[in-house]
Formats: sequence, structure tokens, C-alpha cells
Amino acid sequence: MGSRAQILENIKANKPEALPLPPIDLSIFYENIDLVNEFTKKVEIVGGNVINEPNSEKVLEKVKSLFPDTQTNYSTLAHSENFNTVDITDKKPKDLEDLDVLILKSDIAVAENGAVWINDQNLPVRVLPFITKHLVLVVSKNNILPYMHQAYDRITANPTDFGVFISGPSKTADIEQSLVIGAHGALSLTVFLTE
Repeated sequence: MGSRAQILENIKANKPEALPLPPIDLSIFYENIDLVNEFTKKVEIVGGNVINEPNSEKVLEKVKSLFPDTQTNYSTLAHSENFNTVDITDKKPKDLEDLDVLILKSDIAVAENGAVWINDQNLPVRVLPFITKHLVLVVSKNNILPYMHQAYDRITANPTDFGVFISGPSKTADIEQSLVIGAHGALSLTVFLTE
């Protein structure tokens, strides 16, 4: 048995028993806030943009006007045939490194921190939101939750193999203590709120 396998066996053998999560009374967090305004404010604070559109068709039109010179685009929205310029079927992540615009639908957004949940059900290739230059997320205003507690409750009720909360474009302030947008991921994040 190799050292790696031995280490993994030791970890597995010494794994503590799972403890139940403590019960949380969510009513103590209740605030009478406008979820759309709070979500919008938090997304903008972390460097993203929020645009209100009535439906997905309008989103596609607006994205084309926001990013008119892009060549490699992909959307998971319905009726995206005229928008998609790449077929991601059977593509390896390395083959998608030149993706300019990616549009994904989400079922959960969180007003507390401007985060949007993306999972396997809405994500055809896991690496896509991290390698695209411009990430566009589409979520219904009705799916904005006040806090992460409610988001985790909804996620737990619908488990998937993979999921990630995304809040804002990629950024770091480690380089000479200057904020750099797009350091190791998307250069921009635009969230469309639909009716």
C-alpha cells in the first residue's frame, strides 16, 4: 500500500461521528427588508451588476448588447440557439478556455451577501463559471431568500453532487494591497432578476 493510500485509510479510520446541527430559530433574524434592493446592493458592493428584465428572452437581447464583440458564447436558457456559438457537448474543460460569455439560470439567491447558488442541475460543465470571461446569472426575484440559513435549508431539501455560491466577479487584494478584478476567474458578473 502506498503512502497516499495509507494516509487516506488512517483518515477514514479516525473519522469522528457526525453531530447533528444545532437547531436555529430563524425568526430571530427576521427583518422587514426589501429583498430585491438588499440583494442588488450586496451584488454591487462586491463588484457585480444587477439588471431587471421581465423574462429570459429579454435577458439574451440585453446580454448581446452588453457584450457585442464576443465570439464564444454559451447559455443554458431556453431558446438560446441564436446566442450559443459553441457546442459544449463532449468538450473537455481545456477546450472551453476561450469562453467569452456564459449565461446560467439559478433557483436561489441570497440577499444577505449577494450570493447566487449554481448546481449540477443548471451547470453542464463544472468549470464553466470559473473560466468564462463574463458570467451572467439569471434568477427570479421570487427566489431571493433573506439569509444563508434559508438557502441551506432549500439546498438540503434538493441535494446535488456539486454546487457553489457565487458572489461577484473574481477578485483579490493580495497583490500590492490593490483590488484586482478578474484575477483568477470571471472579469465581470451580471445578475439578471426576472419576474
